[in-house]
Order: sequence, then structure tokens, then C-alpha cells
Amino acid sequence: MLSPSALVDHLAATKPNDTWVKIPITSAQDVTHWDNITWAQLSNAVNAMAHFITKSFGPARKDEPIAYTGINDIRYPIVILAAIKADYKAVLTSPRNSTEGNLALLKATACTKFVFTKEFRASLIDISSKSPSQLHIAQVPDLDDILTPSSPVFTSVSDLSMENRDTVMILHTSGTTGLPKPVYIKAGVFNTTLTINDMPAPPGRESIHNKLFGTRLALAVTPFFHIFGINMLLRSIHFQKPLVLLPPSKPPTAELVVEAITKTKPSALICPPSVIEDLCKLPSALPALESLEFVFFGGAPLSHAAGTKIIPHTRLYNGIGSTEAFFYPAMVPQDPNDWEYFEWTPGGGLTMELSEEEPDLAELVVKRTKGEEWQFAFHNFPELNEWRTHDLFERHHTKPNLWRFLGRLDDVIVLSNGEKANPVAFEKHIEGSPLVKGALVVGVGHFQTGLLVEPLKQPDDPGRFVDEIWPVVEEANKQYPAYARVWRSMVMLSHPNKPFNRTAKGSVMRRATYQLYDHEIEELYAKQQQSTGAIDIPCPNRNTLDLVRSAISSVVGNKTTLKDDTNIFSLGADSLQALQVSRILASSGLACSAKKVYDNPTIITLSQALSSPSTDQTSKEPTPISREEKMSKTIYRHTHFASLPTPVSIGHDRHNLSILLIGSTGSLGSYLLQSLLAQSSPSPKIYCLNRSPNAPTRQKEIFTSRGLPNFDMSPITFLNGETSLPNFGLDPSTFSDLQTKVDVMILNAWPVNFNAPLESFESVISGTKRCVDFSTTSPRHPHIVFISSIASVLNYPAVRHDPEIDDSNVVAIPEIWDPDNSLPARQGYGESKHVAAVILDKAFHGGYLEKAPAVLRVGQLAGAVEGSGVWKKQEWLPSLIKTSVSLGKIPSSLPGAPVDWVPVDVAARAVIDIAVRRFSSPAISSPVERESKDDATECFNLVNPHSASWENLVHAVQRYYSQQGQEITTVEFDGWLSTLQKISAAGATDEDIERMPALKLMDFFEGLAPPPTDTDKQLKVVFGTDRVLEASPAMRGLGAIDGKMMNKWLKEWNF
Repeated sequence: MLSPSALVDHLAATKPNDTWVKIPITSAQDVTHWDNITWAQLSNAVNAMAHFITKSFGPARKDEPIAYTGINDIRYPIVILAAIKADYKAVLTSPRNSTEGNLALLKATACTKFVFTKEFRASLIDISSKSPSQLHIAQVPDLDDILTPSSPVFTSVSDLSMENRDTVMILHTSGTTGLPKPVYIKAGVFNTTLTINDMPAPPGRESIHNKLFGTRLALAVTPFFHIFGINMLLRSIHFQKPLVLLPPSKPPTAELVVEAITKTKPSALICPPSVIEDLCKLPSALPALESLEFVFFGGAPLSHAAGTKIIPHTRLYNGIGSTEAFFYPAMVPQDPNDWEYFEWTPGGGLTMELSEEEPDLAELVVKRTKGEEWQFAFHNFPELNEWRTHDLFERHHTKPNLWRFLGRLDDVIVLSNGEKANPVAFEKHIEGSPLVKGALVVGVGHFQTGLLVEPLKQPDDPGRFVDEIWPVVEEANKQYPAYARVWRSMVMLSHPNKPFNRTAKGSVMRRATYQLYDHEIEELYAKQQQSTGAIDIPCPNRNTLDLVRSAISSVVGNKTTLKDDTNIFSLGADSLQALQVSRILASSGLACSAKKVYDNPTIITLSQALSSPSTDQTSKEPTPISREEKMSKTIYRHTHFASLPTPVSIGHDRHNLSILLIGSTGSLGSYLLQSLLAQSSPSPKIYCLNRSPNAPTRQKEIFTSRGLPNFDMSPITFLNGETSLPNFGLDPSTFSDLQTKVDVMILNAWPVNFNAPLESFESVISGTKRCVDFSTTSPRHPHIVFISSIASVLNYPAVRHDPEIDDSNVVAIPEIWDPDNSLPARQGYGESKHVAAVILDKAFHGGYLEKAPAVLRVGQLAGAVEGSGVWKKQEWLPSLIKTSVSLGKIPSSLPGAPVDWVPVDVAARAVIDIAVRRFSSPAISSPVERESKDDATECFNLVNPHSASWENLVHAVQRYYSQQGQEITTVEFDGWLSTLQKISAAGATDEDIERMPALKLMDFFEGLAPPPTDTDKQLKVVFGTDRVLEASPAMRGLGAIDGKMMNKWLKEWNF
């Protein structure tokens, strides 16, 4: 049998550009579009991950496990396939596992290696510190780092084929004790998935799995660590049927599902019942479902009311299975109204063993049949002749072959989102109270658990009784998974005249007692829809930030992982927990909806969204604050620096310079590193701090792809960390050693997102403050060079230009430091750069920095003028060119985009020129001198002093494509933009976006169009460049962008 990873390589070779999955690309709070990930990209990413694993841990021993946890993105399947290639067996852990649960799973599987995404770094450090045996951990690369660069092929002998009995991966169930129980998945299971569509059905009938695996394009709302998600992965590989995925950092809300259906046009939706329940509450959802062939749900029962709403709009298919036995083959119902029932496909050995007490109830048992072609369970458990599912079913009252799922014989509660909760330990903990006779957790088929308590003595005051037992419930909640915890408002007492049903031995009869209280349980859930009650939270301080922090930490838990800027949905929080957070805060007097939690998924952003002018008005809607005030508050929060620096105890040697480059693997960062390596006098020692753990490998790949010289990398020390973390995420000895050696810090790592709000840059802003603390407490007090942006001053004309005083239509932005919060462009990116620069300036004027910082306002960076590096195709100019080629017309002018671009390699040399020059300047130690030098924070505008003509560049584009036999005409910018707006309004398809990528940047291009004006004059903005020209020979040698440069870039893009 060909292994899945070998099959992926085959597909990459035979159909490299075919789509494997479509992943969402987000901007701020919204999904802008879905990108196609091809088989070639998947194969490349698997190779890169396999190299990363073996480089991190060495070659695998026979059947050696390696654990993985992360956000629910495509790195789950990439790790699975890479582990197969590297001869490891991936142990997939749920992001919701507790530390105790993960330690139990590691022990049970004898696993000593654990990889994870950056969101779980703190959690893994906690697990590692508590592991009784040595645990080796490594943070996997970011997705972009393994999808884009070309990776060498990773070859493994065992990768080519696998026997049915070989272990492929390890999943886990919740286990009978509540701790994860490993399940070893064999290659025969994968092989059965490949052949299951050959399973015959009776004449005129069809199995549901044929629908599931045969549909063209499916929107899959499934977790990859769950058997449901593994089925979707195998569907995509074995049958080459692509998937559409949702953003991993957002809960799967009904609005998001409808958006995905509308924009990607799948033929099916595959999801847990909780998603369908939400869709039924959204008016626009049901019409959207009519475009689908069917909706498939599994993992838990769906309420009858929800299913009844769905079936007039599309077919509804029900599925069931287990981690141990994958799925149980059933047939498409002959009557669509029987969607709740299962009719098993003959030949699968599925048998209903009737209950002796109640003949219409039965347990599903899988019995071994001859050949076992379509029986998953016996590949995983070859020693068994039958697999008892412990799933209880009820026979249809008139159709004896149909069976409806009722619950679990082993007491496990299956919630409507597919999560499972073992209630036994929880109930026994409650029954340990001297006030309680019996306790039952309820919630089968619902979104959350509830608790039915039988008091030992019937209380006069039920509310007071709940108060008295609530501490015991809280103790039990701490031992329970976050998704299964019981809220205070979900505790209900039994009636004196309806005692729990018990056996002769006194044990509570669970199902009989559920039936006894069926009406009361449903009422409890109905009331909860309007309730604001939840888990009580201790919060001595009533300010909004503390309330939000307490609410989120009480719901999400995992306090070692949770930080103020952590996206809670990246940690596995779901819509139930968002609802719970909103209700806790609402009960505290804050106007908070679940949607507000979705839109503000961190402690800091949610607290800011809920902030009101004073604490006595917290029950009202928060009053909006100006962006200037928001920036001021952010600056204030990050200007409480470490103690004042001590006198320099280690001298600086200009000829023995050490530089810390923060962010070396991006476009500018790579050229900065190349420029540092090219320095001969002085030749510096270089430290590169990057989030990516495979930065050394990635750096070499980038150098090769950009045609950069193959320099000796020995002067470089690569460090894996982030400035936002204490000690930059480094171990104390490495951090301390770094402080004794670094002379200059180049702060280059910054997310580029022009649509994100200021709050989303919180981590890098806090990292700027930590850079100040690093310099302050270092004996060398290194100089800080900050890579800022012209976006930090783009509002200068509106603030500083007065037409009554100056009637010129030219506004020059000087190279002068100005802390005015109204200067940045009205976007979070420019505001964040301004805020960071103000923090640095305040640190200097407060005496915390020995040397004044250098702020480099970088403008539009163009492709390199030397080497073969490609100007990133996703940026606005390459997008404009490709779109124009597809349209056959190009704008004759760009009204809001002056051609003052700087080639990226020239910009990098300029940064190093300034860094070295500034390092040689004397320190300013006198406070008086600091205050007298208002512009001591020196600013440089990194824009081309020689502006070019867009018309000349357009002629170069036309000549280039004319030589290739394609004519491109010029049109007015408004006409070109209007064409795109019409395509966008008509509903651009994925193919349209692929051919015309400018459709993804409509906000940008619409922003270039000049606004209507009553005056004849349009302001022309230019940037002063005297200082940068004085400081940098590279900038002095730069001429205007010309046709020769454009020709180079056109050849490299190859549109």
C-alpha cells in the first residue's frame, strides 16, 4: 500500500497545480478571500516539516512517537504526513487537553518528543517542566515559512509503502477515567478508507460515505486532531476532492459559514451538529444552504427542531463513528425526513444487539466478517472478533431497519458540538458533599452540560442550597475540560416526589432518571437561552481589564498559556466559551455579546472594546475614544521602564561590533542580513532573533531564491524567540550572554497588515518596550535602530498644512521627530509604528537609553536591483501588473501613488549605513542636554529622492508584453478601477481572483482615487531626504526607478 505522504508526492508530480485545500486569508476581523493550496505546495511543506523534525530531534527509532498540538490549521495534516516520511508516528493531542491529560498521554505512549505551534509555547514549557521524564520540545515553523520556500525532497525507505498492520498515527479518546486514552491507528484503516467506496449497496440504494467522499468541493468545519478531521484529510488525499477550511483563529459562527458558502461555492457542508444549530438561528443561512447538494453532520445528535428546518432547503445526512473504529457505513435514507435514523449498509458486520429489558433499544456491535474489506475496527484491534461500540439506539416505530442514536452505554455524554464528557468522576466528587445524595450530569445532544442534584434532605431554600454546594461544584469544574464545565445557572435540584431511579444496590440508573426528568431538563436549557448566569469569578478590582482577564481565564483556563494578547480561539476556545465569557461580563454590568468576544478575541482588545469613561458607567455602552487618545493610552501602558541604567561597564569597540537583528527572514530582513555579512570594516558579529525555529534553514533558502551571495554564515548566531516574551523567550543564560555582547539592535520584525486595528499590534509594541529594558539593563546599553514606516506620518498634510498661510500645493514631510499622535495614517499599522517610536523617544528623554534611537521611516520598497530575487507577487504593484495583463489594459496614471520607491537591497544598505554611523556618535548623558535636543531621536525618510514618472514605467510594461505578442492599452485610472469594481460587485470567483489579484486589494486601489474636491489644487506630498542622503552612501547613489528596473521585475514575475 502506498503511504499517504508518498501519494501526496505522486500527486505533486502528476498534478502539481491542482487544488488540495482552500484556506482563508484574513485581514483585521474579516476574511478577504480563500487561497488555493496545491499538491505541489503540500508536498513541499511536508518535506520542509520532515526536515525540521529530523533536524530538531534526529532520526526516529522504530515506531517512535512524536506529539503535536496547535491551532486548527493545515499544519496538523502536514505534521501527520511529515512524521510518516520521517518514520515517526504522530500523536495528535487536542488543544483543549489539560497539562495532566497531556502528561498521561505522553506516559501511555512513551512519547518524549513534542512539537507545537507558537500559540502553545507557554503550555508546552509548563508540560515539559512537569514531565517526570525528559521531554524534548520544538516549535514548528509558521505556515508561510513551509509553504512558500522551496524545500529539498525528504526521502525515507519506509515512506514508500506500508503494511496494513503498521501503526500510522496515534489519536486519543477521553478515556474511562477522564484522562486521554491512546488509540493506535493502523495503515489498514487508511487503506479501507481508500476502498470503502467499492462497498456494494442494495440495488437502487447508495451509501452515505459515497456522497461524503464523492462530492466535488466540501466546506469542512472539523478539527484535524479528531477522527472527523482525519476522515476529511483522507477524503482529500485518496479521492483528490478539495476542502474549504475556516480561519483557525475564529470560532465557526453561522455568519462565517454562510460567508464561506457564498464566496467559495462548495457542494457540501460537513460539520458537527452545533454548527447546524447556529445556522438555524441566522435568517440568511437557510437560503444559502440551498446551493448545497447536502449537509453532513456527525459526532453527536442533532436536535429534531434544527433538522426539520434544514430539510426543506437541502438534503441532510447523519454519520456516526468512533476513534477506534472510524465510521460505521450507513445508507442514504429513502425518505429525507428520516435523517435522524441510520440504516446500516450490508456487508459491514454492523449488528444491533437488542436489550433484554426494552426490545426497541439495542447496542451497535461490529462483528468480524469474512474478508474484512470494509471493517476499520479489526485493523486497529486484530485480536478481536467483535467491537462493542457502547452506542445505544432506538428502533423506528414503523420502519424496523431504521435506528436512532440515544446515548452511550458507558455513561459518556456526547454534546452537540461533538465533544465528549465523562461525567462519572465529576458526579462522584459532587456526591462527596454531605449535603448531596445523588448527582447526574446532563447534556446529551445539547451545547453544554448541566447538573441535576438530589439533596440528602430537601432544602427550604433551593437557592441557598446551591450556594452551599457551589464550592464543591467549582472544585469538580477545575478537574473537568473547559468545554464540559457546569455553569451555576445550569444546576437544578430534584423534586421530593421524584427521587432518582436506583438499582437494588443503590446505584443511580442514569437513563431511567434522565427520562424521569426529561421535561425539567429541557426547561433548564430553554431558560439558559435567556440567562446571564455563569461561573462566578473572583475579581477584587472592578476595572474592565481585570474583569475581562478574570472572566476569560475562568472560562478558558490554561493560565500558563493565556496572556493578555493571546487569541483565545487559537487556544481552542469555542462559541460556547465565547457565550460564557459574554454572560459573565454581562452579569458584571458590561454590555458584552458573544459577537463582541468573537470580534475582540484577546483580553486586551475585549477590555478596550468594553471600556467606558468611568467605572460607574460600566453598564452603559462604552463611549468611543479618539484614535489619538487610544494611542496615548497605549504609550502610557508601555512606558514604565526598568530602573535607570548604570554607567557603562563594558567598552565598545567599533572594529568588534555585535548586532542583534530582530527579524531576518522577511524580505527586508534578508537583505539587511546580507548587507551585514558584506560589511568588511567593521566586520560585525551577528545575532538573528526570529520566531521561526528553522530560521537558519529558511535563511539559506531565501538567500538562494533571491540570488544573494553565498556568504559564510559562521558570524551568525540564530536565536528562536520573540521580543514580546520575557527574556525574548530565550533561556536566562542565553539572554544574559546576549546582553553582554550586543552593541546595536535593529528592530525589524513587525506584522504588515494595513487593515488591522492598533490593538492587534499589541505584542510587537510590548516587544519594543522590552527592547528598551534590554538596552537599559545591559552593560553595553546597545543603540536601537527602529524600522518604522512613512505610514507613521502620512496624516502630516492634514495636520500641518494650513492653506490660508501656505497656498502652495506641495507639502514636504521633514526628517524631524514629532510625537504628535495625529500624524499617523488612519490605520493601525501606521499608528503602531508611531506608538513604538514614541516609546523609544520617551525612553531616551527619560534617561533609559544611553543613545538616542534612530527611526527610519521606510516608504514603498521595490524589488531588488541586484540578484534574482522576486518582488513579492502579492504586493500591490505586481498585483496591478498581473491584473492589467489579464484585462489587457493598464492605468495611465496612479493619482495617489508617487513613484518614489526604494529597491529593497538599496534600503537594506541604507539601514546598515545609518546603524553603523549612529553607533559611532557620542552618547548623550546629560538630562539637560537630552531635553535641549528636541530632535535627538533622529528620523530618516527612506524614500527615493528622485521621483519617477509612472507613464514611463507603463511604456516599459507595454513594450515588454508587446514583444511577447500581447498588446496592453492604457486607460484612465478611474476606468481601470471601475472595471474591477464591477467584477467584484458581480461576485468574483476564485478563478477571477487568481487572474486579477488586484481584486483582493480593492480597499487599497480605491484609496488611490482622488476624492471629489471643490478646489482646483490637489496637494502633492513629498518627503525630505537631506538627512538620509547625508548618512547613507547607498541612498546617495540611488537614481529614479526606470524602465530597466521594471523590465527586470517583469521577467522575474513572469506573468
